[in-house]
Amino acid sequence: MAEEKKKLSIIVPVYNSEKFLDKCIKSLLNQTMSDFELVLINDGSTDNSLEICNKYKLLDTRIKVFNQVNSGQSTARNVGIDNSTGEFIAFVDSDDWVDVNYFEKLIDACERNDADISCSSILRVRKYSRKFRINYSEEKIYTDCQQKVDVARVPDMCYVWNKVYRRSFINKINLRFIEGMYFEDVDFVTRAVYYSNKIVTVPGIYYYYWTNSASTVKTMLKSDKKRRDSLISKKYVLEFFREHNLTSRPRHLIKRKNCIKCFGIPLFKIYEWETRKVYYLFGAIPIFEKISYA
Repeated sequence: MAEEKKKLSIIVPVYNSEKFLDKCIKSLLNQTMSDFELVLINDGSTDNSLEICNKYKLLDTRIKVFNQVNSGQSTARNVGIDNSTGEFIAFVDSDDWVDVNYFEKLIDACERNDADISCSSILRVRKYSRKFRINYSEEKIYTDCQQKVDVARVPDMCYVWNKVYRRSFINKINLRFIEGMYFEDVDFVTRAVYYSNKIVTVPGIYYYYWTNSASTVKTMLKSDKKRRDSLISKKYVLEFFREHNLTSRPRHLIKRKNCIKCFGIPLFKIYEWETRKVYYLFGAIPIFEKISYA
C-alpha cells in the first residue's frame, strides 16, 4: 500500500537535546494545521533524545523516527528530505519552537502567491532576553534575484529553518545539504533563494531560535574545522555573488575593518570587502564608496 502523501514534512535533526526536545515537538504537534508528517532524525545522541523521539512516535502516527550514527546535521537533514513525502518541506532545530499557526500561514502564503519559498520572522531567545534577528512587517512578494537575496538576508543570516520550501522546486534543482561540513545552511539557502521563482515574506508569526551552545549536531566538529568551513562557505558565497552579478555585501563577509580616531573619538570607520571599500562618518554614515574591478 502506497504511503499517504502529506501537505508538509517537518524535518528535525536531533542531537543531545533532551532538555529542549519536548518543547520543540509539542510546538509542532500543536499546529493549527494537521496535514503534516514530523520526521525526527536522531544523530547518535548519547542522552535520552532517542527515547523521547520514540515516546512521541507511539503517541502520534504522523511521527517518523530515524536513528543514525553521529554524522552531522547536514546528513540528518538529507535523510529527512529523502524519507519524507510532503508537498512542502520545513526544517526545525531540536531546541527551537514555533508559533501555533506558524506552518498554516507559511504554506497559505506560498499557495496563494504560487511561491517556492515563504519566510517568517525570527526571535533569538536567550535565558534572560529576546531579540529579533529578522522581523518582516508585511506580506510581500519578491521575484528579482537581488531583492530575493536581500530580503532573505543571504548570506548574512543564512538560516534554513525560518522558511517553507516547495518540494517540487527542491527536487527540480536537485538541492541537498553538503555533508560533513559546518555552515551547510549557506550553500543550501543561497541556491534555494536565488533559483526560486518567488519568495514571500509572512508577518506576524515567529520562529523562536534558542541559542544553546550544546545543541544540535556538533560533536563531529572541532574549532579548527569550524574556522576552515567558515572560510570555505564565505569563499563560496563571494564566488556565487560574483558569478551571478549580485552586489549585496553582508557584514560577515567583511575582510577588514579599520577605525580612524581623532582625540580618541571615532571619526571614520572603513569596511573593506574583496572588491569594495566603504567609508562611514562617525562609524554610521556612509560617505564614500570605492569599487575596484578585477
